[in-house]
Amino acid sequence: MKKILFLLVTLFIANFNHAQNIVLDSLAEKNGFAFQPDKNISFQGKGWDVLMNEIKQSNSVLLGETHFTNEIPYFTNALTNEVKFDNFFLEVDPYSVDIIETKIKSLSDEQLNSFVKKYSTNFSFLEYEPEFDLFKNLVKRNTKIFGVEQISVFADQMIISRLKETSKNKKAIEIYGQMLQNSKLIAPKEGLEKYYLLSEDCLQKIDLLLQLKLSDKERKEIEDLKLSRDIYVKRSHPLRIQLLKNILLTQMPEWKSKKNLFKFGAVHVPKGETILTKTDIYDIGNLISNIEEANYRKSLHIMLIGKGDEDDDTSFKSFLNVAKDDQWHCFDLRPLKKSILQNKLKVDNVYLSRVIKGYDYLIYIPKVTKSKEISIK
Repeated sequence: MKKILFLLVTLFIANFNHAQNIVLDSLAEKNGFAFQPDKNISFQGKGWDVLMNEIKQSNSVLLGETHFTNEIPYFTNALTNEVKFDNFFLEVDPYSVDIIETKIKSLSDEQLNSFVKKYSTNFSFLEYEPEFDLFKNLVKRNTKIFGVEQISVFADQMIISRLKETSKNKKAIEIYGQMLQNSKLIAPKEGLEKYYLLSEDCLQKIDLLLQLKLSDKERKEIEDLKLSRDIYVKRSHPLRIQLLKNILLTQMPEWKSKKNLFKFGAVHVPKGETILTKTDIYDIGNLISNIEEANYRKSLHIMLIGKGDEDDDTSFKSFLNVAKDDQWHCFDLRPLKKSILQNKLKVDNVYLSRVIKGYDYLIYIPKVTKSKEISIK
């Protein structure tokens, strides 16, 4: 009897799961629209028209990306060619963004090339050519650019060099000089130990600097160096997200009533829980969604993923069944979310469930290619 009952339960579960997969497949097919790139850094097709209509109606547009591709900067350039954004937010610290933006605006091509040659390894994501070109295009359009991230372990020499150049405190200038020298002397090691920002010498120098009489701006930058160091040393993702939210809230008077474009890793910008399934963190996408909603405005959350990305053959199988050709596809996820809330669709895959609930659209790229670092001419 127990064996028969077990078989019946197993059969019921299998049939139920099959039925749910059919519902998911059907919803993906009904709400998927194809589009394709053209020769003018743009796109054409029903999917592009659907996206443009939604984007033009939204105060804040959030792109959740897979990093280090050529296709997503291309998409972002196409988007900004079509829609005028007042502000652009990216996953690089505000100090690096300010330095790089200032150099682009003030230096000749030859001088900028020399600067890039010296410091491009300090640029974080902007070290990659399509990302740097996108950044330069936005600067030239007078889009206001905001950096929202901790200071990278790669960025210490560029940031400390500017502190040394701008400080009015002679003792601080001396300490910055020592930090730069010691940073260059660190021999490559395994793991985090190879980065000067994480060394004990750097921490000691930071503490010495904080004992000096400094401008409020200089002190804040040094405090953020220390906080960034703590995030790395403690490997604290929650603390990192707190910092990102704090930066956005501090900057909010400058962007809350304007047209905003955010470009971050996909884990950061769903409107609900993070898609990191082993945690329940609510990231900056949730913060932006709530701010816009509280001001009677709209945020639009778009996830971009390409064939070959992790999970695409499992979690996104229903979407891949539609996106079979070499076209781009966008999927409106809101009808799927509605079906989940109405108990018409059950999604047991936690990752996929959080994607559907957290994003308005999913864009599938038929082929993604890895971006290259800036080539120095």
